[in-house]
Formats: sequence, structure tokens, C-alpha cells
Amino acid sequence: MSEHSATVRTIRHQDKPVIIVVAGVIEKDARYLLAQRFEHASQGGLWEFPGGKVEAGETPEQALERELSEELAIQTTTGKWLADSIFDYGDKVIHLKGYISHWQSGDLQLHSHQDAIWVEKVSIAQYELCPADYPIVEALNKGVSDEKLVTR
Repeated sequence: MSEHSATVRTIRHQDKPVIIVVAGVIEKDARYLLAQRFEHASQGGLWEFPGGKVEAGETPEQALERELSEELAIQTTTGKWLADSIFDYGDKVIHLKGYISHWQSGDLQLHSHQDAIWVEKVSIAQYELCPADYPIVEALNKGVSDEKLVTR
């Protein structure tokens, strides 16, 4: 397991389930991939760095590579950790772990999103992101990983 790996277990925060989720900040030609959630989904219509839940027996890095393959039909390798974010969405608490992801192969196909766009780093602020993604943007803008846990 890596330094930032998580153990998947049933944990609760203020009597709410805590879900460990990973997000890939995929860079290609000085642009970053943002994916838009389906309107009918939780956080519908908002943009995010794609990823998904960490399953039992997986490291966050393994989960991210699996999720990006399932959601976008691309193969990636997980790079450096950027930031963690804990966000209370009311019915659940999301513990999001953001990583740089390196595109290896595949043609982008949207299986879990309604849209996707490549944007320059300075343009990310023009998109309404899921609240838990903002600390990842902050870490990306700093250009260095920060060991502190950001709680909102």
C-alpha cells in the first residue's frame, strides 16, 4: 500500500456513512479533463475530476485506474497525490483523494457522465465543480502536494 492508501471499512462520521473516493486529475497537452455529472445523479450537472469509490481490497491508486477505465474507457497510471478533501453532503460524507493521472491509451467514452471537456488550468474556475473537488483544484494551482487534510 502507498503512503496515501486507505483501508476500506465501514466508518461513520456524525452518524453518516463515510465513502472513500478517488479522483484523477488527467493532464494532456497542458489541459485538464473535467467531466460533468448526469443531471439525475447526486450533484447533478456539476463538473468533477473523474474517478469513483475505492472498493474493498484496493489501494486508492488501483481504484482510480479501474474507475477511469470503467467510466471513460481509458487506461491510466496514477501519479502523485495532490490533496485530500472531506466534505459533508448531508446524507453522506465523502473523503476524496485527488491524484495526478497519466493517460496511457484509449479513446474517451462517456459511460458515467453527460459531458467532458479539456480545459486549461486557469479556466477550471469557470466551471461549477462538486464541492469536494475544490481543494484538489487548490493543490493543483499550488503545483505541489500538500500533506494537510482539508476539511470543509
